Amino acid sequence: MTCDELRERIVDPASAAQGGHAPVVAHLEECAACRSAARDYAALDRLIRPGTPSEPPPDLETRLRQRLTARPGSARRSAWVLAGAVAALAIAAFAARLLRGRSAPSTAAGAIPAASVSTGSAGTRPDAREAPPPDIVAVRSTPISFETTPLTQQEKSEAAVLHDFDFLNSFPTLARLDAFFPEPVGPRAPVSTPSGGFASRPPDSPDALAGRFLDWQRAPRKERERLLDLERAFRNRPEDERALLEDRWTFVRDFSEDQRAGLRRLASRLDDLDARSYERLEAEIRLIGRLPKEARVARWRSLAFAKPLTGQELASAERLLLQP
Repeated sequence: MTCDELRERIVDPASAAQGGHAPVVAHLEECAACRSAARDYAALDRLIRPGTPSEPPPDLETRLRQRLTARPGSARRSAWVLAGAVAALAIAAFAARLLRGRSAPSTAAGAIPAASVSTGSAGTRPDAREAPPPDIVAVRSTPISFETTPLTQQEKSEAAVLHDFDFLNSFPTLARLDAFFPEPVGPRAPVSTPSGGFASRPPDSPDALAGRFLDWQRAPRKERERLLDLERAFRNRPEDERALLEDRWTFVRDFSEDQRAGLRRLASRLDDLDARSYERLEAEIRLIGRLPKEARVARWRSLAFAKPLTGQELASAERLLLQP
């Protein structure tokens, strides 16, 4: 999903039928600009949303009929007055329905369940004007909430030292792809750090930290625990291994999600090889790496190991083989 498609859904809930809830959530998790736009739109929508519509008095029709019968006039005058009263009633009823439809969230726009509204100490629901609803973006019939509990200082400290989340999710796979990289993970010469630092490192600018805190604030507890476990596993590796893995990340950080999935499947196939078969394959791949780029793909596809691979796995491996 692109940013333009996401923002079209935000301002036009009817367009949610084009793809459902999951792609929107996935895009919002990755795109800080769209999260900001979604919150801004929700605030604007709440600002311009009309209040509770005024209902006509329940005895309006009775009072009109009494008024008409209390002052009888000519038949023509009575007919005109009665017609005007009926028209007024119709207009009032139509306006009430229209306002009610605009002010109450419809099913298509993602209504907030009544159970989600807190009750007062006496068990009565508070006035909606005293407790505005949370910021939401309606997608089909499920709201996405942007109102979460502020982070504590301890939670901010935890989030600030974590490496890039995509890197943490990828480094266990990268550690299993030695055959496709010049240096295997292990005791080798240290990797020189780029002048701008590795892209996998924790955020170090105010904007990057603000984005990190927002992502951490919205992450479920289990997801936070999983990322913290990955961070500990990475830091427990020897320093030279950490540098090599961060260096590998510079090659795969721009891979699409499909290509990263291909790398995970490729690593699993390598894990299934016995030690002798793996050593033979690693030697063949290193020979391929010395060939001119235009000859590498054909030689790779001729290997017995490559023949049963899926297109996704082949594409991911070939992108590694074509790296400088």
